[in-house]
Amino acid sequence: MSDTPMQEMTMEELLNNEQKQLTRGQVVTGEIVQIGQDDLVIDVGYKTEGVIPRNEFQDISGNLLVKVGDKVEVAVERMADSNGRLRLSKRNVNQSRIWQALEEQQQSGQLIKGRVTKKVNGGFKVDLGVTEAFLPASQVTLQKNPDAEEHIDKIYDFKIIKVDRARANVVVSRRPVLEAARDEVRSKRIHELTAGDVLEGKVKSLVSYGAFVDLEGIDGLLHIADIDWGRVNKIDDFIKVGSTVKVKVLQVDKEKGKVSLGLKQLSPDPWVDADKRYQTGQAVDVEITHFVDYGVFVKTSDNLEGFCHITEISWSKKLKKPSEVFKVGEKKSAQVLDIDTTKRKINFSIKRMEKSPWDKVSHRYPIGANIQATITNVADFGLFMEIEEGLEGLLHQSDINWDKRVKNPQKDFKVGQTLSVKILGIDEEKKRISLGLKQVEGDPWDKIEEKYKPGQTLTGKVGRLVEFGAFVELEKNVEGLIHKTEISHPVPKKLEDALKPGDEVTFKVLAVDTGKRRISLSIKALKSKGGESSEPEMIDEEGMVNRKTGAFQKMLKKFLKKAKEENGELEEEDY
Repeated sequence: MSDTPMQEMTMEELLNNEQKQLTRGQVVTGEIVQIGQDDLVIDVGYKTEGVIPRNEFQDISGNLLVKVGDKVEVAVERMADSNGRLRLSKRNVNQSRIWQALEEQQQSGQLIKGRVTKKVNGGFKVDLGVTEAFLPASQVTLQKNPDAEEHIDKIYDFKIIKVDRARANVVVSRRPVLEAARDEVRSKRIHELTAGDVLEGKVKSLVSYGAFVDLEGIDGLLHIADIDWGRVNKIDDFIKVGSTVKVKVLQVDKEKGKVSLGLKQLSPDPWVDADKRYQTGQAVDVEITHFVDYGVFVKTSDNLEGFCHITEISWSKKLKKPSEVFKVGEKKSAQVLDIDTTKRKINFSIKRMEKSPWDKVSHRYPIGANIQATITNVADFGLFMEIEEGLEGLLHQSDINWDKRVKNPQKDFKVGQTLSVKILGIDEEKKRISLGLKQVEGDPWDKIEEKYKPGQTLTGKVGRLVEFGAFVELEKNVEGLIHKTEISHPVPKKLEDALKPGDEVTFKVLAVDTGKRRISLSIKALKSKGGESSEPEMIDEEGMVNRKTGAFQKMLKKFLKKAKEENGELEEEDY
């Protein structure tokens, strides 16, 4: 320390001195207050004085170049030594000035020029002239995955984003420079754009809802709905990334910086005066554009989108999916069914371009004719059958079998099976054809009176048991009833104890009623003396056997009524 006594300081000076802050590496101006054998003491206006090696102020011959009272610039090397004094350096002044300048540039946002020298892990090295900086790869351009070779040896303006003097580390970025330039171009460009302008742009990217197009520095959105007047299923069917397209400016939002573009608007709206170009019944060439479960979308040569329902694709009802018979891009002829320009809808029929199978159907298939038909569908109420391509008839379950007691005869039939059926009826207006299977074979009851006569003895097989008796199969679709009172005497308490399905039995015919399709049989009648009934009988003029007492008829009617109510198997008039 100097032997010269320090001047007294005012309270204000003391406070200012205490508040003065110094940092390591900072360059300050101080006054030499003492020259020692090894050190110089310098007052830098801090709460404590600093010291600096004497040799830093000597020439190569060892001559001291300064004296007490000189003002000198020094750099703070250490905040305090073992004696609590600042350690100063003259040699680090230039280096400290560089770091101080870099810190000031960072704080002010001032740009600095640099040359990209080489590619390193995670980015690039940049020569700033006074030091070397690191440029992250994400900060070299506005695009992702930059080409490293493109930037080597290029000189750019950079913004300093980090300065770490202790680690001698500087990080710079080029993105803020590019973003500022881009924003300036955008601002200028967007104020130049006006709705209605037709421009050329480059397709930058495709998204699910459209495409972004670069219009010389500003991006515009080409929405999927504005690409084509027809349906757009795949955007890349119309435009590709990197391609140049001509577009029309639809809307400009200068505040938000958004631009809406249109491609279809460069061609006339096909719906304008469409009702004058297309009329109901007109034949038109169309192209398949899109499939749905219930039909196909098509477009005309002037980009008018229409629809053909699945029922208007083919006369055949076998068609389940339009994609089974058509391909996207396929050309077809279609008939206009209707057009609504207000709703922008037009419906077509493809099948009506072919001759309808219902045309003169009654001449080709007269009622009563026997034909071959194929089962296409099995329903609870009958069978749908294809007579020819697009012509279908219904074989109702009541017309499958003469035996009405068969509940689900269709279980014996399969799709694809071909049968010989009879045309029963045709309704051309409702497009319905009734078919019959049992009518082909003929009604077996037409000759029943010739085959079965009262008093005749026959043998047959028990088919089924009911509460009031057993049914015996006499021939196909013809059954007779053995009432339980006609099985034996006395009447069996349990029918199953006397007869079982499949049993061969011999019986006598008691009565035949073809009107009601009834045949009454009796086993008991065979066991009477001489093979006759134990009760007197008589045959009326219709050949029917009637018991004098009438007990059999009353009992039979009673049991049949009960069977109808409880089982629903027989109608009261069946027997």
